[in-house]
Amino acid sequence: RAKELDLAIVGVSFHVGSGCTDPETFVQAISDARCVFDMGAELGFSMYLLDI
Repeated sequence: RAKELDLAIVGVSFHVGSGCTDPETFVQAISDARCVFDMGAELGFSMYLLDI
């Protein structure tokens, strides 16, 4: 739908939480964001922003 609306999809933003004590949570969130970047690239978006 973003393509249809000619929206510029530039990246991914997520918030793990300040109470997070397990670094693996951040690793998983960044890995998930990588998947979203790959999906965006397949759809023709040039994403460059990862907002943590």
